Amino acid sequence: MPYLDSSLKLDEIPVGESRCVTLGDLQVGLFHRKEGLFAIDNICPHRGAPLHDGMISDSGVTCPWHQWQFQLTDGVCLNIPKVRVASYAVEVREGAIWINTEDQGAIKS
Repeated sequence: MPYLDSSLKLDEIPVGESRCVTLGDLQVGLFHRKEGLFAIDNICPHRGAPLHDGMISDSGVTCPWHQWQFQLTDGVCLNIPKVRVASYAVEVREGAIWINTEDQGAIKS
């Protein structure tokens, strides 16, 4: 799957903030931490809350409705490790943010 332009520039998302990006049928939560940019499915599997509205911490993001916590690196839920949301690779090209909409957790090495 090719990378898709998120229509956002890196300087539009300060470190510690997040945004929701719609790419086709997907809602992607885009998170900017000091370690870089991370993208996961924006919809919490528990009750459908928008994860980009959650609290960002060192361990990931906490759902704003029922406090499920998800790692930004791979989408794994810290409360229930068998649950995960899709995670996506992110690239910055000349200041523009591009997201690969293929679930990185589903890729087998």
